[in-house]
Amino acid sequence: MSRTRYLLALIVVLSSLTGGATSVAGDRVEPAGEATGADATDTVAALGDGRPFPDVQDASASISEDDLTVTRGDEVTIAVSHSDAATLTIGGDDYGFNVTVELGGSGTSEVVLDTRRTTASNAGAFVDGGSATLHSKPLDEPMKPARYPLSVDIDGVERDVTILDVQPREEMSGEAYRAPSSFEPTEYLGDGDDGDADVGPLRDVLTAGPNVTRRDYAVARFEESGLETALNPDNLTGSAAANGLEISVEQEAPHANDYALEYVATESPRVTVLPNFAEDEIYVLWDTTGVELASRPDRNRYHAKIILTAESGFVDEETTLATTEFDLREASVSLSPVNDSVHHPWDADTLAVEGRTNRAPNTPLEVRLRGFEENSFLELGDATVDSNGTFESSIDLTSVPLGTNATLWVYNHSDQTSQQIRLVAPDPQVELANQTANGTTVTVERVEIPAGGFVHLENAEGEPIGRSDYLEPGRYTDVSAELATPLFETQRVRVELRKAGEEQSYAPDAEAYLYRQNDTVVNDTAVVDFAEAPTETSSPTATETPTPTATPYPVVTRTALPPSGASQSSLPLSPAIAVVAVLGAGALLARRR
Repeated sequence: MSRTRYLLALIVVLSSLTGGATSVAGDRVEPAGEATGADATDTVAALGDGRPFPDVQDASASISEDDLTVTRGDEVTIAVSHSDAATLTIGGDDYGFNVTVELGGSGTSEVVLDTRRTTASNAGAFVDGGSATLHSKPLDEPMKPARYPLSVDIDGVERDVTILDVQPREEMSGEAYRAPSSFEPTEYLGDGDDGDADVGPLRDVLTAGPNVTRRDYAVARFEESGLETALNPDNLTGSAAANGLEISVEQEAPHANDYALEYVATESPRVTVLPNFAEDEIYVLWDTTGVELASRPDRNRYHAKIILTAESGFVDEETTLATTEFDLREASVSLSPVNDSVHHPWDADTLAVEGRTNRAPNTPLEVRLRGFEENSFLELGDATVDSNGTFESSIDLTSVPLGTNATLWVYNHSDQTSQQIRLVAPDPQVELANQTANGTTVTVERVEIPAGGFVHLENAEGEPIGRSDYLEPGRYTDVSAELATPLFETQRVRVELRKAGEEQSYAPDAEAYLYRQNDTVVNDTAVVDFAEAPTETSSPTATETPTPTATPYPVVTRTALPPSGASQSSLPLSPAIAVVAVLGAGALLARRR
């Protein structure tokens, strides 16, 4: 008996010295609170109390991750694999938070702990999965940052332990962007994973910067921390129903006697919130269409804000977690035709226009061309603002009436872009001025030939005398028309316009190819001075040598002189030579006298 008392006394003394906590399984675990910084894995061997335990050698259980981490205010999923019914313990009495979750059967169970709602008295309000029981007093505020032990046991025997690291909420920050008014944010609500919005299409059209043009979206991107379960998509007014979370856009500096303009999400249709908690971000879109602009720039400055009120349980008074700034300004749009405000029939079948604006890139614009009264028509052209703020469009003119004025403008911006476009009707014309030609070409002073063709030349008798080369549709000056044959002397020349045949062929006699205006062939006439025809120079007639009519000289037969007499070179003169000699002598004698 004395030995038994001795053993009991020894056990009591040892228990007093260790001062440790005893788990359900009888294992003694040192407290691992915020003050000591110890882990729940710091354990000592169980002393046991002599009670018998069932045979659980074949049982197994494990927690899927070591050192689970969650931001205060968010929720965390704890996956437990177990071969038999098991108990998951979160925290302990030494942490001011002690919850057990009974997991039935076998397999893998998921327990979701919402750290923001841990102020509830019923553990089922903040634990999803299994049957949860709160063994400690309800918390006054959401469970604070600390390292909480997690353990799983089967039939009282601990099978695995790890840590749940609840980290403090981080500082939040905001960035300013703008998006085109054509974006429809409500189309992407809830289209992402786990109820998140699908923010991919929004990212594709965002442009960074605080300057926002009225009619565009001002977009604030916030890096959130610990708001995952606080955000109520149906109420973001900061009330208890909103979990103390408010998201709004507010004017910075109203008039001294006015209240600041404020647009609160879920109260104002102008503000849409797209949460993406998978990447810890929240997008706030403010539709600026219809927002009045003040004359003072500071009154056009607004702030998008995320606020926590005392209803959140995280703060004692209203606290702004993050903010970003926007400067709202009026839209500026310019528009002009690429070539000219006068469109001729020979121009392209479209009217090309270009413009510049401060609207957000990716903004779709509509360019309009409108005719009125008896020439009424409406043609539209689409345009999209590029990253440089420029846009281009073209308007189809194939079916519009010509010979009229039309109004060109950008829809919703007519006060800045409205202008007149002259749509010229086909008006074939030709002008031939009096001139002096070089004999091979005639210069036609002016030609307007809507469908292309040739300048045709005729003489006063209506006979073709030449033409120009093929002319593309258009307006020309000083067109050279080549004569088929050289012309001389002054005469009247007529010019006509002729359409081209197939493959731009020339058919001067084809009636169908004549250009007509008011049932009259388009023509003009002028006096053209050509060079005078050269005088014909007669070739000199060769003078025939007259046949002598005198009696032929007789043939004198002479006997050769002997060698010793007269010179052999002396030849007797013919009678003709003698006559010439006599005449020459007489002339010489006369000169001497």
